[in-house]
Amino acid sequence: MSNNAALHDVLFVVVTCTKDRSREKALINLVKSLNKQHEVVAFDRNLLLFDNASVTTTPLDNLTVPARFAFSSKNIGYWSAINWALDNASRVFEKEFKFIHPIESDLVLFHMERLVEARDFLETRKDYISVRTQEFSVRHCKRFLKNSRSIFPVRRSAVADFNGVTNETVSFDRIEGFDNVYGSNWHSKVPALHRLEEFQSVFKDLAKQSEITEQDFMRAMHQRAPQVAVMDKGIFYAQLNNPFWPWEKRWLTGSWMNEEMAERHGYLSTRRSFIDTQYPEIIELNQPVSL
Repeated sequence: MSNNAALHDVLFVVVTCTKDRSREKALINLVKSLNKQHEVVAFDRNLLLFDNASVTTTPLDNLTVPARFAFSSKNIGYWSAINWALDNASRVFEKEFKFIHPIESDLVLFHMERLVEARDFLETRKDYISVRTQEFSVRHCKRFLKNSRSIFPVRRSAVADFNGVTNETVSFDRIEGFDNVYGSNWHSKVPALHRLEEFQSVFKDLAKQSEITEQDFMRAMHQRAPQVAVMDKGIFYAQLNNPFWPWEKRWLTGSWMNEEMAERHGYLSTRRSFIDTQYPEIIELNQPVSL
């Protein structure tokens, strides 16, 4: 529990949308990991769960972590849900935050105490605005990079070996004073630790566009800070990372499913979307509701 004070100004936003069995299973695992990590970092008035009109919210009944809940009457999508959190978190929690870490509903969290060093890094290095926190090893990076042809690949956390904005091959540099945070010429990801003011500025710019893609986010972040930091080992992996792997065809994810499949199940794409600032009815609660 000693790390709680160090993370009190980090807003954690979980966005859920459970409309099929695979997403329900993924959310069950996320809830289990949140409960376990609460014993380590002790969430205290900084965890917000935004539900995008799920068919069922039963997995949330098992959440033992203190949190605030926002239930949308309509699926407004991942990007709009985060934007709502940016617009309303300070009011909901009656406090200000300096950092934000979005959490997708298919993630499994571990060793969140590592965020203390990442948070301290952002406090120290004002020239950085983001720390990538996905499972990754700088020393054994070939196991995680998609084009490395590693004998022992970590497929659940496979990532591109280039910057999505500049197309540069990624590289890593040690940063004096930090054992597990490296500098890199990589691009930013949404589920990561960000300086909230800069992150909010990016979303305000993206909300002006009729359509946005993940690359638009990367580009906007890159314009504000050309380098990102990488937290060695990370704090999460994605259960639904790539449904084209034979053993994961049962998973559905907004990043990979085709439009016909997404429409059939009521999901919205996360790869190509828009930010809707005209929110539908959103009910705020101190506890989950069973649907």
